Amino acid sequence: MSSIQEIKEIAEELQLRGDEKKNFIIEQMDKLRKLQAEKEEREAKLQKEEREAKLQAEKEQREAEAKLKMDEMRTQLELAKIQAQASQQSEHNLTSGSTRSVHERENSKFKMPKLPAFVDRKDDLDSWLLRFERFATTSGWPKESWCTPLSALLTGRALEAFCRLSETEATDYDRVKEVLQKRYNLTEDGYRQRFRTCSPEEGENPTMFIVRLKTYLERWMKLAEAPQTYEALRDLFVKEQFLDSSPADLFTYLR
Repeated sequence: MSSIQEIKEIAEELQLRGDEKKNFIIEQMDKLRKLQAEKEEREAKLQKEEREAKLQAEKEQREAEAKLKMDEMRTQLELAKIQAQASQQSEHNLTSGSTRSVHERENSKFKMPKLPAFVDRKDDLDSWLLRFERFATTSGWPKESWCTPLSALLTGRALEAFCRLSETEATDYDRVKEVLQKRYNLTEDGYRQRFRTCSPEEGENPTMFIVRLKTYLERWMKLAEAPQTYEALRDLFVKEQFLDSSPADLFTYLR
């Protein structure tokens, strides 16, 4: 019922008269007003929730943008620190009476890698580290110096994990890599799952995909402390199949 006229028509159909008709109309009008009030209340509540959701989304976006800016600032500060250290080392070499040629001194100066920074929650750490290692190797960098350019390219959780290391650990690339992998859950089981479930990515040709598969398998074997032999690979696959075929409680216990 949407109007008093409709209520009166219903009262007529019910053959109501006098006070009975009057009370019926009053009662139905009260119900109508109550329904209308509830409807308006629901609409107001819905509008309020939509406004709050919009404000929350805007707040989260601002916080994400602010965090990204902070990460960028940390990267720039780390880069400035590294460049300052390199400059001090260069000045020290010049004043130490070194007989190296100008060409040798120029080659000894630290050069920042021409690589994009690692973007937390966007880049794949495994692929990014592989690219970094290949760049460092082809550039002829000694492995003991890899941590310096690496730290300048980290952001977000990766940078936080690096900053928590001691000064000694922060100069050991293998230790830094281990900490980063644990921070992003790149464990033995993680690489096993990647090896078993990965598929070619967009723009990835068969050769590239095979290289990625080999990388996952090699890192799975390395974290499983299995030598790269036929027997070790056989035992690794048998162990995996045994675990996958075990009851859930036994699987959990063995893991």
